[in-house]
Amino acid sequence: MFFLFVVDTAQIVAAASQTDEHLEEQYHVNVIETILTHTIDIRRGNLIDELGAKNVLSPDEMEKITRQKRTDDGVETLLVILREKTADQFESFLTTLAETDQQSVADVVRQAIQKVARAGQNPLQDIYGVLVSLLFRQ
Repeated sequence: MFFLFVVDTAQIVAAASQTDEHLEEQYHVNVIETILTHTIDIRRGNLIDELGAKNVLSPDEMEKITRQKRTDDGVETLLVILREKTADQFESFLTTLAETDQQSVADVVRQAIQKVARAGQNPLQDIYGVLVSLLFRQ
């Protein structure tokens, strides 16, 4: 079975010219995720319970995180869940970090978000969807 995609050359050129910009943005997103992976403490100040109280996490999501045996696995699970959250929910996550004695982590992440110029967006969400939509937009 063969698939034939007809793509406008102008769309490919536009997408290619934005590739460097997107790669740089993805680098900064990876930096943000790495900062969070290595610095947040999900046990400090009952972070997970506080995120649940603010409706950033559902009861099922809280349970997924807390059932992890290793703290690192819990952090990774939290980050995977946060990728699906809105910008407002991500901001609430950062506020909750500050309220659970992790202000410095929230500050560093906010600075990185400004560097990426993604204020008002969840920086953990995948940016490559933008490139794909440019390639296949009619």
